[in-house]
Amino acid sequence: MTWQDYIDDFKTYMRLERSFSENTINGYLSDVVRFVSFVGYGSPGQIEVKDVERFLKEAPKAAPKTTPEAVPNAGGKPGGEEPGAPEKPLEKRSQARRISALRTFFKFLELEHGNAIRVKYPQWHNPTAGIDTPKLTRHLPDVLSLEEVQLMLDNFNLTSPEEVRNKAIIEMLYGCGLRVSELVNLRCSDLFFKEGYIRVVGKGNKQRLVPVGDYAIEAVENYKPHRRDVDKGARENRGRWKEVSVKGSVPLPEPLPDSGLNSTVVADGPQGKTQLPQNQLGIPPRTALKDNLPTRRKRKGKEIAQFVRESEDTLFLNRRGGRLSRIMIYNIIQEQVRRAGITKKVSPHTFRHSFATHLVEGGADLRVVQQMLGHESILTTEIYTHVSSQHWMKDILDHHPQKGM
Repeated sequence: MTWQDYIDDFKTYMRLERSFSENTINGYLSDVVRFVSFVGYGSPGQIEVKDVERFLKEAPKAAPKTTPEAVPNAGGKPGGEEPGAPEKPLEKRSQARRISALRTFFKFLELEHGNAIRVKYPQWHNPTAGIDTPKLTRHLPDVLSLEEVQLMLDNFNLTSPEEVRNKAIIEMLYGCGLRVSELVNLRCSDLFFKEGYIRVVGKGNKQRLVPVGDYAIEAVENYKPHRRDVDKGARENRGRWKEVSVKGSVPLPEPLPDSGLNSTVVADGPQGKTQLPQNQLGIPPRTALKDNLPTRRKRKGKEIAQFVRESEDTLFLNRRGGRLSRIMIYNIIQEQVRRAGITKKVSPHTFRHSFATHLVEGGADLRVVQQMLGHESILTTEIYTHVSSQHWMKDILDHHPQKGM
């Protein structure tokens, strides 16, 4: 087997057996592909503990492609990704992420392909077995004050449909403490406003019910009419991709007959009628037609089909009816930060931190906050007690009996 075969199997394993999210899958594949390119070996049986340790210490100059095609299929000189590059210390958090990816990958290899690998490399064992994950220091997250959140919400021009959508996005991020991946995948069928909650699909496809407040409900209800307009436009484009006009492209061929493998089809070209081979290699006729279409037109057709599928139930849509990306959400927030004149470093996750911190400051039970955020461990939620402690420490110091003495 080649590296591509191993990584293809690993991707299937993560998706079907481990139920990892797409973000986790892509992150793990990125680290594994980077590692394979770094060591340059032709088989996992050649990899030793020292190769993993060296990879964890050196920071690559650029991340490689995350596709399996990017990995080598034959042996080579170790360290092929960065020949002669000086060793650079890698941050502990980055080391921990790499170890997690490689440990999962080699456990999979040992489970599924270990016997086959040992036929050629009898001494092979999991090279990550004796490597410990570095201890990470806990960083207190940046949070927004209630005034700063309100300032951002007050700076929308609600005469614009996109601004109405953007306000609903921030209301949901803050009012429900959602991860950005949970927000972009939120569906209309997940909203139960009459009952006062929404259904959220979090990490590992785990579902949880999250209460939703009146402000978030009002913002989403105001956005729904605009969403319907975008959805209607996307649906009207269903099946119309053949009519997309691409400058300089050849008009579409006439419909193909479904029988015959080696016949030809007629298309209108610059020189008049043109004979195109329907199938020279045993390819199904409609595939042959598709392969003769202009590349830009085929790509446009795929995009429209994707937008139509995504618009059917996805709550927050872009202008063309497709699902918003995480980068789009980030850009929306940065624009509001600029308008509000906030100097803090704000990301979509900042609203989640702020939501949890304000709940704890208001006296919410830590277990309740844990359930709302979808944390597996209460230890993850405890960090917000440290953040909120800054609030009551200030109160204590402001009212201390010795203040001003």
